Amino acid sequence: MRISPIDIEQQEFGRSFRGYNEEEVDDFLDKIVKDYEELIKENAKLKEEIDRMKDRLKEFSEIEETLRSALLNAQKSADEIKDRVENKAKLIVEKAEKEAEIIIQKASQKEDEAKNEINNLRRYKFIFKERFRSMLNLYQKMLENEKFEEQNNDSNEKENYYKENIDEEGINGE
Repeated sequence: MRISPIDIEQQEFGRSFRGYNEEEVDDFLDKIVKDYEELIKENAKLKEEIDRMKDRLKEFSEIEETLRSALLNAQKSADEIKDRVENKAKLIVEKAEKEAEIIIQKASQKEDEAKNEINNLRRYKFIFKERFRSMLNLYQKMLENEKFEEQNNDSNEKENYYKENIDEEGINGE
C-alpha cells in the first residue's frame, strides 16, 4: 500500500525519553510531504504525457497502417497497370508481326506476279522477234522471187527480141 502525502502529514509518533526533536521531525516531514506531493504531481503529468504519447503513437500507427495499405494498393495498382501495359504491348507487337507477315506475303506475291509478267513479256518478245524474223525472211524470199521473175521476164523479153530480130534479119537477109 502506498503512502499518500496526507498519511505523512497525519502520521504521529509516540513520545519517548531521549527521542527526536519534534520540531525537526515535523519540519522534515513537511519537506517530505512537499517533495512527495511534487513527485506525485510530476508523476501524474508524466502519466498524462505518456497517455498523450500513447494516443499519438496509436494515431501514428494508424497512419502508418493506412500508408502501408495505400502503398500496397499503389504497388498492386502499379503491377496491374504494368501487366496491362505489357499485355497491350505484347498484343501490339503480335499484331504488328502479323501485319508485317501479311505485307511480306503480299510483297512476295507481287514479286512473283512481276516475275511472271517479266517472263511473259520475254516470251512475247521472243515470239514477236521470231515472227518478225519469219515475216522478214518471207518478204525477202518474195523479193528475191520477184527479182528472179523480173530477171526471167527481162531475159524472156531479150530472148524474144533476139528471136524476132533474128527471124526478121534472116528473112530480110536472105
